[in-house]
Amino acid sequence: MDFITVDFDKSVNRRTFDCVSPDLNDYIVKYASQDQKRHLSRTFLALGRERTLLGYYTLASTSVRLEDVAEQERKRLPRYPLPAVLLSRLAVDRSCQRQGLGQRLLADVFRRLYAMSKHAGIAFLAVDAKDEAAASYYKSLGFESSDMDRLRLVYPTAPLFEELAHQDSSGPPPATSVRK
Repeated sequence: MDFITVDFDKSVNRRTFDCVSPDLNDYIVKYASQDQKRHLSRTFLALGRERTLLGYYTLASTSVRLEDVAEQERKRLPRYPLPAVLLSRLAVDRSCQRQGLGQRLLADVFRRLYAMSKHAGIAFLAVDAKDEAAASYYKSLGFESSDMDRLRLVYPTAPLFEELAHQDSSGPPPATSVRK
C-alpha cells in the first residue's frame, strides 16, 4: 500500500474517513483543525492516491509518572515526572485495516520522535488505550502497560533512539522500527 505522511491539511477530505470508532472519526472531522490552531496537538495524515485519507495519528506533549513505568525500568530513572510524547490518536480507515498501515504509521511516529529528540528530551512515548483490545495491540508492538493503569502504556525511547542514531550513521532506515 503506497501512501505519504503529511502534516495536517484541512483541505484533505476527512468526512469519508471511517475507522469504525465514532470518536476517532469525529476527531479528525471536527476537532483536529482546532487543536492544531490552539497548539494543543499535531496531527499527521497518511494519504493514498488522489489524496485519500487512509489513516492519521495525533501527538501531544505529556509527562509520565514513575508509577506508569514498568518496575524493572524504574530503578534507573529519576523520581519526578519524565518528559514524553503522547500518541493521543492512531486511526486507520476500515478499507486499509489489517494491512500493516498502523505499524507503518507507528514507525513514522518513531522517526518523528527521533528528530524531535535532538531538540527536547523525550524519555517515553505514551498511549492511553481506549480499551483492552487497543492495549493488547500496543503491547504486541512493544509497549509496556503501567502497573497502576492497564490502559496507560509506555514505550521507552532510549533504545529506539540509539538504533535510529546507528542507522543514521550506517545507511537508510528500515521500513519499520517496532520493538518487540
